[in-house]
Amino acid sequence: MFNLIDIFLKIVEAQPEHTAVAGPGNDEELNYRQLAERIDALACELYDAGIRPGHCVGLHYPSGKNYIVINYALWRCGACVVPIPVEYVPDEKKRIFSDICLNFVVSKVGIYSVVAPHCSESPNRLSDDVVVASVESHKEHPPGFFEINPAFLRFTSGTTGASKGVLLSHETIFERIHAANDALRIGPDDRIIWLLSMSHHFAVSIVAYLSFGATIVLCRDHFGRTIIETTAMRSGTIIYGSPIHYELMANDRSSLQLPSLRLAISTTTSLRNEVAESFHARFGKSLSQAYGIIEIGLPCINIDAPQNKFGSVGRLLPAYEICMDDVGMGEELKAIRLRGKGVFDAYYCPWQTRNELLEDGWFSTGDLGMLDEDGYLYIKGRMKEVVNIAGMKFFPQEVEQVLLSHPDVEDACVYSHKHEWRGEVPYARVVAKNGIKQQLAEKELKIYCSKFLSAYKVPDKILFVQILSRTASGKLIRDEARMNVGKE
Repeated sequence: MFNLIDIFLKIVEAQPEHTAVAGPGNDEELNYRQLAERIDALACELYDAGIRPGHCVGLHYPSGKNYIVINYALWRCGACVVPIPVEYVPDEKKRIFSDICLNFVVSKVGIYSVVAPHCSESPNRLSDDVVVASVESHKEHPPGFFEINPAFLRFTSGTTGASKGVLLSHETIFERIHAANDALRIGPDDRIIWLLSMSHHFAVSIVAYLSFGATIVLCRDHFGRTIIETTAMRSGTIIYGSPIHYELMANDRSSLQLPSLRLAISTTTSLRNEVAESFHARFGKSLSQAYGIIEIGLPCINIDAPQNKFGSVGRLLPAYEICMDDVGMGEELKAIRLRGKGVFDAYYCPWQTRNELLEDGWFSTGDLGMLDEDGYLYIKGRMKEVVNIAGMKFFPQEVEQVLLSHPDVEDACVYSHKHEWRGEVPYARVVAKNGIKQQLAEKELKIYCSKFLSAYKVPDKILFVQILSRTASGKLIRDEARMNVGKE
């Protein structure tokens, strides 16, 4: 059966001495031949430990070189990789074990104790600080699971409710990386500065970089100065990060510039205008917003007009089609459906295949947005996030932008709260800058909001908290029942 490891091995054959992974230390490098040797060695150990084709294996390991080695070694064994992000809380990890039929788990030695209760025997200690243990699962794979040629099974973000397991085959990931590279044009001359969690951004990103012969550069930490110094030293051509990374870089006061950088991609959450402007002022480079969806891949990236079309995720890539459906939110605001290459193969729990879910290949994203006259797409929010007050609807992001413009507000989350006779009212949770909550009154913030917003959009209640609840991938959680309590 087709396997992504074969694509990687073709690159190894073509450029064995080319650097595959660099960092986090200044002198740390692995070329493609050395990376392949590590993968082969670990694959043999995993096979000896009992991992076989068709097995589902939980991967509980921090991002880095070893994560890449383990993931590809599992594919070498014919296994399906199920990321168990180390940043997940215990209950979230427990759900993966309870919802998915796992055969084994591979973990870093120092954090194995977190997943040990779900394993049925003592772990086998392998090389490179890796342990593997069998899992006693009480579930069975759904009918048709093995026929899909499963490669990757990851949960969705679940910002407003329960997340779902999204299953991707080797063929689907292969289609995705080629569709994305129509725009990214990644090749052996590229050195990608990697800043995100590999548990959440592997199937298109890391696989694409190695499949097209690029170099992945790892930073020793994610402080702004470190990212800048690493990019400059390694002559980085692409940065793949979140808005917070770019904000930290923009706030750096050194004189270091990034002349080699050709593309800075912002993903995981919406990019604030002031961050993009500060980054451009500091480095003379524009930030390109990307529209990434675990069920679809990377259908849009704003590469050609990031400054002129700020706020847009760009035009649709050639491999995709878009349909904008009227949902009663005005002439411009529509529900987004997408169709194209690399659409997910199935939801695992409950089991639903692509053919069962999609009508004529169309996937309903759950996002609302608008297309301008030039075909640039703007994402305005999620259908489930819309606040509806007696028929008057708005997105929480609109209110958050106003709150964040207040000089004493560090972070903000607006969400819907059930109301006896109005149906819903907006609530807000706010993190004050420098812990100066006592100087920032709820009444003051409401008056501030009323200067810029219609009365029905002004938060009915504002709660001051120490930190906002987010998913492991950094997205705000707007489901009130899942937010942190006791922080007011």
